[in-house]
Amino acid sequence: MASIAAAHEAAINPGSIPLADALVPASIFAPDRGGCGDDAGDECFDDGDMINGEPEDRRVDFTSKLALVSPNGEQYDSLLRQLRDRMEEGCGETIYVVGMGSDGGDWGLDEKDMEASVATVHSMCEQLDTDLIPLRERNEAAGLVRDYLIRRRVGELDFLEVRVAVVGNVDAGKSTLLGVLTHGELDNGRGFARQKLFRHKHEMESGRTSSVGNDILGFDQEGQVVNKPDSHGGSLDWTKICEKSSKVITFIDLAGHEKYLKTTVFGMTGHLPDFCMLMVGSNAGIVGMTKEHLGLALALNVPVFVVVTKIDMCPSNILQETLKLLQRLLKSPGCRKIPVLVQNKDDVIVTASNFSSERMCPIFQISNVSGENMDLLKMFLNLLSSRTSYRDDQPAEFQIDDTYSVPGVGTVVSGTTLHGLIRLNDTMLLGPDPLGSFIPIAVKSIHRKRMPVKEVRGGQTASFALKKIKRSSIRKGMVMVSPRLSPQATWEFEAEILVLHHPTTISPRYQAMGG
Repeated sequence: MASIAAAHEAAINPGSIPLADALVPASIFAPDRGGCGDDAGDECFDDGDMINGEPEDRRVDFTSKLALVSPNGEQYDSLLRQLRDRMEEGCGETIYVVGMGSDGGDWGLDEKDMEASVATVHSMCEQLDTDLIPLRERNEAAGLVRDYLIRRRVGELDFLEVRVAVVGNVDAGKSTLLGVLTHGELDNGRGFARQKLFRHKHEMESGRTSSVGNDILGFDQEGQVVNKPDSHGGSLDWTKICEKSSKVITFIDLAGHEKYLKTTVFGMTGHLPDFCMLMVGSNAGIVGMTKEHLGLALALNVPVFVVVTKIDMCPSNILQETLKLLQRLLKSPGCRKIPVLVQNKDDVIVTASNFSSERMCPIFQISNVSGENMDLLKMFLNLLSSRTSYRDDQPAEFQIDDTYSVPGVGTVVSGTTLHGLIRLNDTMLLGPDPLGSFIPIAVKSIHRKRMPVKEVRGGQTASFALKKIKRSSIRKGMVMVSPRLSPQATWEFEAEILVLHHPTTISPRYQAMGG
């Protein structure tokens, strides 16, 4: 993180900042725009013009740490426009650093200038209807530097949503970690935490996940976890969590066992995760399906972070060996990641803000029994931002992952909105059916995480109750699209297939398991 100016990225000085800090894109939480400016640190937009096309003498010097101290009206408008742009790129949030310039001067502001700068940022946040959440304050050569998280305010019936796929070998502690995170109670080392998540009797008995599970973790405006299990039976009330949350992390709990790999592939492709949490048991190391799951995430271009579990029961020499192997694997030519061991809050902020560049891979070491480093993982999850941007004017598209028949309601489909905006009572085209045709269907009600809402946007998961259709005529993988798209089904298509890993010979008429 240590390379963002008051409102822009720093020029990289290899002598003063480590590699991890130097990799920050121009906008936090968003892919790099692909530069159109020169190296002087000037902000520029897609059309290649300097900000607002302002003449040289009136434009804000974004490279100066004093840019926020007392801007005049035009400079303030430029700063506001730049912040609005960063918010849009970060899907409603961004990390903002006050007191850091990229003009070669010492970092830091004295208290008076810091107060003035923070007042300017506060004022901009009020204009954009966002919250300003302090993350850390540190002393640099010339004074104070502060990091803030700026997040769009959401109403009671709305929240920012980030999907995280949880993968790793069987027995790495995936379901246990999710049980601890979502229910707020530590594990007893004998399967207490994971019992709350299992959906089937055979999962209870074997302790192994075989289906794609969904769990949620809600954060309020202050970044505090809002999950509170009720006292009767310990189940979570999703509607209450969503009402209190400004951000909800959806965990897609995927199966680690080899025989359930098809289910895992479906979870990684069908549920469209923003990020992937790879779990490694510190005592077992990188075994079994770990490499396959990592390869799957890399092939789908999903940024990965690693969580090493069970550090309370693992001898230190074996833990160090596991970490060494993990770092070697991540640096290998196939991955080309930059592994970073997260030890404190500063590391969390640096890695979270560089994470969407996809090269950096944070490694957390946690214990579900003692709760060690769990706060760092929660802080990191709170700072993650959705990678799916949406535009309301795009034609709506919705991908169906699952179907249900609910007594008294009828047919219900759940899945992910890929593009556009879907409102209550909209008529969509559902298909393709076995004959390749699409039929008009009305949306009777919409739920997000079991909470009734009036509309759903691109990048959000939802469930729709549909009118006048049987569940048997809908299957996973079908889509609901806007009539504006006038969709057509096709029987054949050409595809490029990347074989990740294969133990036998592939010959004609061979049937593969495709994602």
